[in-house]
Amino acid sequence: MSAVTESPQTTTRRTKALLLTLLGEAVLPQGSSVWQETLVQSLVTLGTSVPAARQTLARAVGDGRLSSERIGRRSRLRITDTAVAQLRAGRERTMTFGRPREWDGQWLLVALTVPEDRRALRHHFRTELAWLGFGSLGNGLWLSPHTENEGAALTLLQSIEGPKGAYVFTSARPAAHTPREIASSAWDLDSLRSRYDAFCAEFENREPRDPALVFTAWIDIYTQWRHFPLSDPELPDSLLPRDWPRHRAHQLFHERIEEWSATAQEYFATLEEHVTSA
Repeated sequence: MSAVTESPQTTTRRTKALLLTLLGEAVLPQGSSVWQETLVQSLVTLGTSVPAARQTLARAVGDGRLSSERIGRRSRLRITDTAVAQLRAGRERTMTFGRPREWDGQWLLVALTVPEDRRALRHHFRTELAWLGFGSLGNGLWLSPHTENEGAALTLLQSIEGPKGAYVFTSARPAAHTPREIASSAWDLDSLRSRYDAFCAEFENREPRDPALVFTAWIDIYTQWRHFPLSDPELPDSLLPRDWPRHRAHQLFHERIEEWSATAQEYFATLEEHVTSA
């Protein structure tokens, strides 16, 4: 879907997601600062309008991800220390996501209650638990096959704004259901399969030649892959159908990154050099 036909909210979310990928993959490997116009031009190359690009950058400064310094007629943007740490952690998660995992049969469970009137807090915990690989069985019960995330779950639930009624514990296999039945109840695997199939269909057939098109494809595949950890709990193979598409998507992602990175980074460097010399 093009930016022209998207709703304003969708365009804003998309532009924000593209900016985060740009900061993490194009800017941060070269340092922590960049010309504002370089990011504007990059976002325009990716299909964003100039006003939407400038608005997104202003919001990033406002929420503390970027700081701005005026140098002559131009603005130099710097990724803040907090954002640098977040981007590096996100990149580590992105690049390691999708590897085959073994499972010892143990579930990590979280039981918590958040009042209905605290919607923002409910959304926060849903998002953070999903990032840690939890699925919901309803009635405040969440589970994950990744028992190594016990400490992270405890830290999340013991945060200052966390709910009072929160419990974390591990459990052996439930007696009444098979592990695959548990997995199919806690996660929407059909929807997830469709997303992987669409990802593979798009990037298997994408063969850009022009540097700007390579740059666009490079940012697009990073941005799409970066969102899979929010919806895919990385269930071990023993909980999934034998033809599960994540392995194919994982291989495709890394092949395309290796193929496109040099040209894309060179294109971004050219944009920065052009602004510097103008």
